[in-house]
Amino acid sequence: MKSVYSFLLLILLSASAYASHLRGGEIIATHVSGLTYKINVRLYVDQAIGMSAESGSKTTVCMGDGGIIELPRITSNSGVLPGNVVAYEYGGNYTFRSTGIYQIAVATDKRSGGILNLPNSLETTQFIWTVLDTQQPNSTPVLPYLTFEAGVRQVFSLDLKPTVADNDSITVRAARVSRPSPGTCGVRMLDRTYLFPNEISATGTFRVDAAQQKLVWTAPELVGNYLFAMVVIEWRDGAKISETYREGVVTVVDKPGQTVQVPPYVSAEYGDIVTATPDVKSAEVTMAVQAYPVPAENFVTVKAYSKQRDIIRLQLIDMNGRVLREIASKTPQIAVHEEFDLRQLASGMYLIRASNTKDSVTQKVVK
Repeated sequence: MKSVYSFLLLILLSASAYASHLRGGEIIATHVSGLTYKINVRLYVDQAIGMSAESGSKTTVCMGDGGIIELPRITSNSGVLPGNVVAYEYGGNYTFRSTGIYQIAVATDKRSGGILNLPNSLETTQFIWTVLDTQQPNSTPVLPYLTFEAGVRQVFSLDLKPTVADNDSITVRAARVSRPSPGTCGVRMLDRTYLFPNEISATGTFRVDAAQQKLVWTAPELVGNYLFAMVVIEWRDGAKISETYREGVVTVVDKPGQTVQVPPYVSAEYGDIVTATPDVKSAEVTMAVQAYPVPAENFVTVKAYSKQRDIIRLQLIDMNGRVLREIASKTPQIAVHEEFDLRQLASGMYLIRASNTKDSVTQKVVK
């Protein structure tokens, strides 16, 4: 069932010209006074098509406290961004009914098509959101415009240094793409069909460089369109006071410029390269596994890496060879991150086995 967003936007927007050329979006909340905030929705659109005055004049926003508002288009950026993209701004004031923590969200059918790391992208909904704590006055950070073009085997980077900020601190993480749950104002869910950009070629890194305050992809190898997302978290005195989801589509093209050596694959979600001493029969290592902590008390965390995208199976095995627990990925993956519950097991030595259709590796764990 489609959310109410889709229904309202079909009334307000021309789906053929507008929806199929979205290149990303984000929501910015600025405190005005009391419980009144200025809400800005920024939608990135392919300039080759753009929006007519009629088709893109409004956008619909769920405010999280039961309110649903329509924000008028107030401006667009003065020039075309690299990648032939224009940013349209929608904005207006809103007064929340009471203090609380609210999800402000916009769902727009549909994203751009032909995205390599999101199957059936034309049939999915772009769902952008900001979670705001109104129990204390706060404005969410304003970051630079997104970047929409990258070169093959060149470093792609996106500036994350706020252009408008208060004294609060922020952290940023690469995220899986959000989608809305069914209902009038859907809550955010993860789109499990989404792959991080570096999972398509199973090479390179895609991560936030905190020191440089940049999102960095080192380095794309395949020409095409890739969807990326991040969550910007704002902190005050150690407490989280806002989260902002940003989404964009970057087009990788073969263009002049300095190229780099593409590093080994590192999971954008789970961190460092998965390492272990593989026990495989083939000359080429295709699997690696890591289990920790060792010794383990109640739970053991397992990371496994497959060089080729495949179904990954994890097994917890006792020293008599009996399989005590088993987890398998539902779809072919490059890496998985799971946890085994050891609380009902006796103290002793166990094996963790990770396998794909070609090879398997094991690692010993101690409880």
